[in-house]
Amino acid sequence: MTEIEKLYQEAEMLEYPDSMIKVRGEIPRRAFFPGGKGTFDNSDQISDKSIMILGQDFDSERGFKKSLHQGEEDIQKNSTWRNLLIYLNEAGINPCICFFTNAIMGIRKGESSIGKSPAFKDKSFINSCQDLFLFQLALQQPKVILVLGLRVAEFLSASSTELNVWSKIKNFTSIDNLNHQKIGNVTFKNNVSSSLVLLNHPSCRPWDLDRRTYSGYKGKDAIIHLLRSTCN
Repeated sequence: MTEIEKLYQEAEMLEYPDSMIKVRGEIPRRAFFPGGKGTFDNSDQISDKSIMILGQDFDSERGFKKSLHQGEEDIQKNSTWRNLLIYLNEAGINPCICFFTNAIMGIRKGESSIGKSPAFKDKSFINSCQDLFLFQLALQQPKVILVLGLRVAEFLSASSTELNVWSKIKNFTSIDNLNHQKIGNVTFKNNVSSSLVLLNHPSCRPWDLDRRTYSGYKGKDAIIHLLRSTCN
């Protein structure tokens, strides 16, 4: 059994709420896990990937069906992929060393993938997804986790006491003012350690980026230096 198959097996065992639909890697080529393998090079292995890129949830039912029809997520038309790859390119990070995955398993019923996942209304399911995140973490053992957005930071705050600073955050201005946009050597409940970087969700990049600050830098330069200082 490959490492990706082990992850599919774990996701299969979850009890999904009515708002979410189970998926198990049906998209054959490039796609975030669990819609696809989550590897840019279509590899079945993640323990050789030094960076985990963690989104909120995969997509809506409509978006999933579109990607399934195309055989992959469109990196030009999909704003998450398009802007995320800009982040990585500007920081000199090869996407082939990354595992692209999600905090919450499944896809949203219906057409919309905007805003907070409806899965957050089911605490039991979120707890199960947090356990599955730890399983992903133990399997991959990433050096760095790139956290995509405030909702994912909130999700992760229950996985380590060192991430309590992210439990009630309201905006990136507060995060940057407190220098909490980067937290190094976090030890999770399963004793795996990793450094974390909190990014704006890539789909919000065009209007959120100019507000970010880090180590005397602003906007795009702040994100570039934040990533380079952690990932390289």
